[in-house]
Amino acid sequence: MTSAKSRENTKRWNIRQNLPHQVALPNDLCCMENYDFLRRYCERFEPRPSTQQVTAKWPNGKQEDYRLYCFASRADADVFAAEFEGIHFDPAKDREGGRVNGAWLRTDEWKLIERCGPLQLPRFFLEYGR
Repeated sequence: MTSAKSRENTKRWNIRQNLPHQVALPNDLCCMENYDFLRRYCERFEPRPSTQQVTAKWPNGKQEDYRLYCFASRADADVFAAEFEGIHFDPAKDREGGRVNGAWLRTDEWKLIERCGPLQLPRFFLEYGR
């Protein structure tokens, strides 16, 4: 096993064991000018949340990447979800077959999200498209 794969597995194990409360935000809203805002906001939590990615798949074939913010306590995850209009994510129920790398099988209808609480789609995506 490569050292990169080993680090990735260690991170997944740490999240599964110590940071089980997860909140999903569209990945496009978590980058560029929003990245620093989210990083500063997350500094208030102890321990600091960790992140990982998941691909959401809808019945109509649409797919979108989401960033999971993983918290140690449900209370911290609730505060974050309320502030950023995030979606609580349960890896055991929401991941395809409960697999560690499984996709997030969504049952709702896909819609384009351009705003989550104080976050809005970065200028780059507005000017050049997603």
